[in-house]
Amino acid sequence: MSRSAREEALDTVQGAPVDEDRWVQVLRAPVEPSDAELVRRIRDGDRWAEKALYRRHASLVLGTAVRLLRDRTEAEDVAQETFLLAFESIGQLRDAEAVRAWLLRIVVSRVHRRFRRRRLLRLLGFVDAYDEGLAQAAGPETTPEQRAALARIDRVLDGLPAPVRIAWTLRFVLGASLEEVAAACDCSLATVKRRIAAAQRRLQAEAGVEVLDG
Repeated sequence: MSRSAREEALDTVQGAPVDEDRWVQVLRAPVEPSDAELVRRIRDGDRWAEKALYRRHASLVLGTAVRLLRDRTEAEDVAQETFLLAFESIGQLRDAEAVRAWLLRIVVSRVHRRFRRRRLLRLLGFVDAYDEGLAQAAGPETTPEQRAALARIDRVLDGLPAPVRIAWTLRFVLGASLEEVAAACDCSLATVKRRIAAAQRRLQAEAGVEVLDG
């Protein structure tokens, strides 16, 4: 019995015999490269890899900047600065798998620079006017009681030292692990835990809010 044209095609790709299972695998969508692979390709000058890494982590970087700065215009500037610095210094990245933590660390560093600039502007008489707090970012399903609680949290966070506020926000608003927070803040795990605990105490005492971890 003669074989079908389909069977013959499956057995021959550029003159080499193959089995059907392998042929099906070839037709599947390619697997997305890992962060480590993208880093390697960026180091080799691959511009597509730069764009791919940017697309993969852009929402994380911008979202982090928005939540920490509470100002979208400033946050967009910080996000741009973060990726420019990241691509310029990517050769210094020791662990190519740790791109997320590395980007968070750059974001936090740029945010601290913005906070220092804000302190200077306050000394010169300029008033802060930021409108990207937790209450404003809440979705339409948020109840009035929940929105009021978020507004109280915003007010307490405004009065915290920047390192304490950043650690708490990374952990509870952005969902970073304690290890990621420590890496982003360039400090020990014990220091991060102390900062988060300090924020928790202030929130409970001044806003009547207890945010559970995990």
